[in-house]
Parts: sequence; structure tokens; C-alpha cells
Amino acid sequence: MIQDLDDTLKELLTQKLPIANAAIDIRFEMPDKEWETRLTLSKPTINLFLYDIRENHDLRSNETFLSRNGTTGRETRAPARLDLAYLISVWTKDIADEHRLLGNVLRTLLRYPILPPEVLRGEMVNQSLPLQAWIAQPERTPNMWDFWGGIDGRLKPGISYMVTLAVETIAPVEVDLVTAKVIRLGTRSEG
Repeated sequence: MIQDLDDTLKELLTQKLPIANAAIDIRFEMPDKEWETRLTLSKPTINLFLYDIRENHDLRSNETFLSRNGTTGRETRAPARLDLAYLISVWTKDIADEHRLLGNVLRTLLRYPILPPEVLRGEMVNQSLPLQAWIAQPERTPNMWDFWGGIDGRLKPGISYMVTLAVETIAPVEVDLVTAKVIRLGTRSEG
């Protein structure tokens, strides 16, 4: 599931970023000092580091849904809603190029608060609810000093990007339905 979201985000940037994508490397690794030293900057790198996964309590629902098919039905529970948070950073040889590319990434992501169907991959294709994306939400953004210090890296600008997806936690259950017929008895009056 997480790999499918990674593939979806890579496809989003590959398809929608307004620059020549053949000249960009897209990665999903922890950008610590060791990673940075291994990084070859022969072409710009966009790194989407998944740093947090948690349930979205605001979207939690305990509802059940019943679909009918004659005398049987299918009972389904509302899916759990999970927020997957990424820190997106750009790595280039020149800081001006880095800022330009980071701005293009930001502009591209802002265009798609709901991830478009043409970029969805794997399990993301059959999501029961649209994939919502949140960008740079103050209450959901890590403290950058703590983040970069925590991974022993140098402070860099980055975009906090969160995607909310639905996860089916319980398989639908087939249930028998109670059926009833109403029979009315009475006399017919002739008038």
C-alpha cells in the first residue's frame, strides 16, 4: 500500500511537473548526511521522505453501510483514514536551481488537492474515497530544526506534504435480510 502511494506520487511529479522529467531523479530515502554524500548531483533530485503515518481522527467514522441484493445484503464498515506525511526536498548543485525546482514542485502539488485518477498506481486505483493531499499545513508540519537535527542533516527548505488515504480494515460481511409481506384482510364494501 505505501509503495503504491510512493509510485503514485512519483507518477504525479513525472506527469505534471512542468519541466523535462528525464533530467530529474525522484527518490524516497532518508536525506541524512550519509545519503547526501552518496548523492550524485549529475541531475537534480527530488526526495520525498515519508516521516510519519497516523490515523486521521477528524475523518474517523464508525458507520456501517448495507447494500441489498434480494434477501441478502452486504454490510461494510467505513474505512480507516490514514495520513501519510512526506517531507519533500530538492537537491541540486546550485541553490537558485534548487529553489526554482522546489517552487515548481510546490506549484504542481497545489494544483492537485485531490490526486487525479491518471496518476494512481496499484491499490491507490481502487480507493473507496478520493486521495486528498494537504500542503504545508502549520499544525501538521514538523519543526524543521528538530527534523533535520533528528536525522543529522543540514537544514534545507522543504515542503510538508500529506496524503489521506482510506484503508479497509474489515472485509464486508454477507448478511441475511429480514423480509416481510404485508397482507391486508378486510371486506370490500359495495356501494
